[in-house]
Amino acid sequence: MFQFVNTLAASHTIAEVNLTAFRHNIIMVKKQLKNCMMMAVVKTNAYGHGIVPIAQEAIQAGADRIGVTSVEEGSLLRQCGIHVPIHILPPITSSQAKDVVYHHLTATISSVDIAETISKMAVRQQKRMPVHLKLNTGLQRFGIEPNDALSFCKACYHLPGLSWEGIFTHFSSADEGDWATTENQFHLFTQTTKKLHEAGYSFPVHHVGASTIAIEREDMHLDMVRTGIALYGYTPDRRQDKLISLNRVLSLKSKLIHIRSLPPGSSVGYGGEYVTKANEKIGVLPIGHGDGFKRLLSNNGLVLVKGQCVPIIGTISLDQTFVNLTAIPNVHEGDEVVIVGSQHEQIISARDIADWIHSNIDEVLASLMSRIKRVYVNDG
Repeated sequence: MFQFVNTLAASHTIAEVNLTAFRHNIIMVKKQLKNCMMMAVVKTNAYGHGIVPIAQEAIQAGADRIGVTSVEEGSLLRQCGIHVPIHILPPITSSQAKDVVYHHLTATISSVDIAETISKMAVRQQKRMPVHLKLNTGLQRFGIEPNDALSFCKACYHLPGLSWEGIFTHFSSADEGDWATTENQFHLFTQTTKKLHEAGYSFPVHHVGASTIAIEREDMHLDMVRTGIALYGYTPDRRQDKLISLNRVLSLKSKLIHIRSLPPGSSVGYGGEYVTKANEKIGVLPIGHGDGFKRLLSNNGLVLVKGQCVPIIGTISLDQTFVNLTAIPNVHEGDEVVIVGSQHEQIISARDIADWIHSNIDEVLASLMSRIKRVYVNDG
């Protein structure tokens, strides 16, 4: 009989998640929020940190609500015993409405069809479901157009089984510090909600901001702030680093699984994109783009070995990465390699990697695949 063997546990590459650092970040963000709720955004597997342990820790540390990106994520958290409000931030499809109602998830409403479908399911299951209306103020992704908000409410506000708990928007340019655009979008949101209130349509929870707004704009906190990347130890932009003290939560560590010495003129890796210039010592790491370690880092990044930065060389493959160890004395197979985190006095952050591949921290962290084992630690 075939017997499944889990090989993930034996992997040489692990993501170490520091829950003490995560709790610290929750506390620091909550200090920024004077009179409003905090939603801990744990979408996309908690930005690669592991959705269930992170959501549980967030609630214990004082988060009021949880934000996710899919019905599947929300359902999983309910099945794991999380009872606080769980918001699905993007719109759902009609086929998902049954699960949304069954697990009592808070849906984002951006269309009449979805409002009507959730209403029917809520009535069928004899429930009253909290929902939040999404307004599009300029991101152009999801949301009711402000000019259509009044007619939408006339059609949907009094549907049975729906409790219009909240109304929100998402800014397009706050992280970039484009305050003129952000303030215009904020003004459009507040003017629209004012008109709806005057017409008799009330929404107790107003929210517009994410991590940048939590850190920089108390005037836009309103009733709730949706905090994402700051909880994991990174400000959305370096300009904010002096405004809040955050600790990085995730370290990515591996081991050298092979070392070989090559003469000058040896091509290394697929396509021979790197050729040795002298006698060089080359190491192999058991991590590749199949783990979410971006192929754009080929010949374009660093890792830490024995407290020193060593370059990534050659093309990153699905499962392995080459590094140049020539400058590192007394290095051996099995030695630790830090890909994200600190070793001795040196640090490589997810922001560094994002800069090397011209991306952002979200992509670097959230891309880490589940086959990388997560190890949860507490300091002290």
